[in-house]
Amino acid sequence: MSLVDYIGGDYQNAIKDGEIINNDEYNEMLEFSAETKELFSTLKSSDGDKADIESEINELSALIVSKSSVVEVESTSNNIKEKLISSYGIIPHPQTRPSLKIGKELYDNNCSQCHGMSGAGDGQLAQGLNPPPTNFIDPDFYAGLSPFKVHNTMTFGIAGTAMPAFPQIPDDKKWDVAFYVMSLPSQGGVGNYSNEITSKIDEKVKDYKNLATLSNSQLIDSLDGNFNDEEQDLAVSYLRTGLFEGNSSSTDSAITMTTGLLKDSLKLYQAGDKQESYEKALDAYLLGFEQIEPDLFVKDRKFTAQIEASFGNYRNAIKSEKPLGEVQNLNEALQNDLVSASSILETGSSSKLISFLNSFAIIVREGLEAILIIAAIIAFLNATGSRKAIRYIHYGWIAAIVAGLLTWYLAKTVISISGAQREIIEGITALTAAAVLFYVSYWLITKIEVAKWKQYIQGKVENAVSRNSVIALASVSFFAVYREAFETVLFYQALWYQAENSQSAVIWGIIAGAAVLVVLFFVIFKMALRIPIKYFFTFTSVFLYFLAFILLGKGIKELQEAGVINTTPVDFLPYIDAIGFYPTLETSIPQGILVLAFIFAVYWVGYVKREREKKELVVTVSQISDDVKSMQAAFSHIKGHIVEWRKCEDIDLEAEDLDNQISEVVSHVDELETKLGDFYDVVSKNMEPPSKKVH
Repeated sequence: MSLVDYIGGDYQNAIKDGEIINNDEYNEMLEFSAETKELFSTLKSSDGDKADIESEINELSALIVSKSSVVEVESTSNNIKEKLISSYGIIPHPQTRPSLKIGKELYDNNCSQCHGMSGAGDGQLAQGLNPPPTNFIDPDFYAGLSPFKVHNTMTFGIAGTAMPAFPQIPDDKKWDVAFYVMSLPSQGGVGNYSNEITSKIDEKVKDYKNLATLSNSQLIDSLDGNFNDEEQDLAVSYLRTGLFEGNSSSTDSAITMTTGLLKDSLKLYQAGDKQESYEKALDAYLLGFEQIEPDLFVKDRKFTAQIEASFGNYRNAIKSEKPLGEVQNLNEALQNDLVSASSILETGSSSKLISFLNSFAIIVREGLEAILIIAAIIAFLNATGSRKAIRYIHYGWIAAIVAGLLTWYLAKTVISISGAQREIIEGITALTAAAVLFYVSYWLITKIEVAKWKQYIQGKVENAVSRNSVIALASVSFFAVYREAFETVLFYQALWYQAENSQSAVIWGIIAGAAVLVVLFFVIFKMALRIPIKYFFTFTSVFLYFLAFILLGKGIKELQEAGVINTTPVDFLPYIDAIGFYPTLETSIPQGILVLAFIFAVYWVGYVKREREKKELVVTVSQISDDVKSMQAAFSHIKGHIVEWRKCEDIDLEAEDLDNQISEVVSHVDELETKLGDFYDVVSKNMEPPSKKVH
């Protein structure tokens, strides 16, 4: 597809009116068309002609050989390209709005040595290269150039030239460079993009996803016929430069995109296309708002949560097919919130005190939940005598921090993580953590409360936690921390850029926050150890269950925001973000099942097992009592024989001692029977249901 796209854009530089105007360019066209046929032959042998392009591939080659018109070659190339995109699910545009600022930095560092700072092909290394580097500002050349073509050229390079591939540059950054290259002819231009001109451009053309595949000549064809030549040039300049640098702020671009998608969503809802309206609303959140969420979060966490909830309410209203007026009101409220968000984000760099407080709050807020979990688990292991297993808990949270930093690094350098992918990562991590927490807490309730606690009381616990349980506890440590680590790094990155002259305060905020977390850990740990063992196990079980409830709701919600799980609104349920409870069927049903499982576990341990143990105790005590009576009878029988012995004249003096010892044993057995009876009465009383105790 890259070769076909290249041919479609460059053919005009080789042929004009059926005549060769550049032999090198024409030979390149012949070479690339031959290579295209070879690649297609390889593709066909392994996958067949899935896109049904064999006839058009041959036609394209024939058109070039016969020096056919530029229009025919472009048309055939575009047809092949569109079929390949459709058949193989290729995404010919960036996932998020490109940044010309980032694109310029990468271009200056990687491309300007050959292509020149202005794109004129006059860089320091250009001299002596054959063929010479492309002149991006040549009108004849850039007329057929598109961001998609630049992106593909950076991805694959151009054989037989000095143009290499750039595998070290992430895909999304290649798109930044591609859009910057397309802006080069407009750099230093007038930039007088009046509303009269911009308002006449079709909204679909302004979408960066469409702009990615359009050449400048195609852009001109797409413009309304009311544009004169000068206005056409300004319109193209606006679409390549002004649209992305209008306010020179990526924040404004993201908010503009979000606003535009929300408007499109409302129009689609008005037209009756509910599903498309919902998808546009989802795009507004994932592609638009997610770009500014970390920046907004570090400045106003509460307002950020409010906007997130508003997005959820708006999507739920669309899903529920609420009246148009209600959907309009929610849409307008969101638009107003975005205006407020823009004002918050436009405030200057933070003072040192504000930077310190924000930095301190981020690490304490994000780390507290994980600290609570880890401290509770370590206290539990310490209480059960399983101190050797504690090191695995430390392995878990250390590995989570490393994994979080690695994920962030890969997202910035090697892979591209979109807003949807980030929500999926956080959602899956939260659900995994919830599942492990559920397992551990259920295990504590059903196992520790009875068998392990008795062993501890008897002083026989040396390894109360099995290998599988240690793995589960270590997994809790890992997922509890990893869930926060990646998001925390994103927040700190946003805060770092905002701080500008107060970045040292950010570092001190991290240090102070980390110190507070360490202190909190030891305080929570020591407090937990002072709780009586039986109640400590109960508290730990309930606490972990509650966290599983929260993470289950939040994990499903994040997958809903990514569009992975459907959303079925339930109007009568409240929205309580603090405990992860949301008014949707998909979140409330699993949480309801979790609550029922907890109730069942409590009922099983608190009533069913106690009743079983009570019955077993009755049987055991009865058996002991019967055994004692049998012993008494046996000893009485033996004593009778001894009495008879004593009547004999030649009795051994030892028989009298034996008689005394047997009498003493019988006395002890009588005492044992009495104590067992008292013990049974006490145990029976303690095992009665609470309601009976009251009476």
